[in-house]
Amino acid sequence: MRIDLAGGTLDVYPLYLFEGGGLTVNAAIDVLAQTSVTTREDTCIVISSRDLGYREEIGSLGEMAMDGPVSLVKHALSYYRPEMGLDIEVGSGAPRGSGIGASSALLMALSHCLNEVTGRGLSAARIIDVGANIEAQIISIPTGKQDYFPPTYGGVCSIWFGIDGWRLESLSGDDAGDDDLIAALNERVIVSYTGIPHSSAITNWAMLRRYIEKEGDAVERMRDIKAIAASMRDCLASRDMDAFADLVDAEWQLRRGLAEGVTTPKIDAIIAAAREAGALASKICGAGGGGCMITVTPPERRDAVADVLERAGARIMDAHIVSQGLQLDIT
Repeated sequence: MRIDLAGGTLDVYPLYLFEGGGLTVNAAIDVLAQTSVTTREDTCIVISSRDLGYREEIGSLGEMAMDGPVSLVKHALSYYRPEMGLDIEVGSGAPRGSGIGASSALLMALSHCLNEVTGRGLSAARIIDVGANIEAQIISIPTGKQDYFPPTYGGVCSIWFGIDGWRLESLSGDDAGDDDLIAALNERVIVSYTGIPHSSAITNWAMLRRYIEKEGDAVERMRDIKAIAASMRDCLASRDMDAFADLVDAEWQLRRGLAEGVTTPKIDAIIAAAREAGALASKICGAGGGGCMITVTPPERRDAVADVLERAGARIMDAHIVSQGLQLDIT
């Protein structure tokens, strides 16, 4: 899954086209989505979700209804159209409504499995584009694209969105053990869960609507967020950790005013408590309204800030930035 560092919402089509291109900076974390796909001798499709404690048996692909608790899996099956029966098991290590791209990470894991089983031969880039369209079908609202890159490629990345598609730029190395940027961020970034589930689709739609209708200062805020994303890319490329903390804070101050519900009194109280304990910045992951949060702290204050976050009502997650993305095991 991922934490977004700057430029969220600028990955939503067609918002980035209105702004002459978008830029999002994010990082892969070791909170995992997992999928197992096993072929069967018959036409039956069995879908199991460990998180939901749910199991559904379908006689054949032609008999499959698209709704229900595992709709995401069904929409992927509808696209890849396997000719054989399958046993599919899915699971996620994220809390519900986490805002760290859990459903997108799961969809990437499942899509790569189905791509292999069906012999479609799609590239990783093509699987990302297809996945974004599948998820948009499900939520029926314009959706962002940044969540598909960390589970696929890993590391710390800048993703540029424009008329001719997207471009990925890695800001970190291939080996997290030898990468100074990943090490520096892991010393300073705490990931916590606020205890408030959220729906990123609804919040992103509210931001997009306010932008299109030029409501309040939504356009100016979005342009400032784009500028911060460019500065974030530059500061991470130069390993400027002081600027990193300042930019996280500046992005949050802009984002919290983009739409009603991006922040809440509980979120504000948690962030205030962390700052009182020595944190330099905090921001909600994803569109806001709840879910997970990142907090930036001096390395020597990390333990103290984590303790205060817990006492303020957040749950510290065992999450670290990692260089590796998707792992596909074929047996």
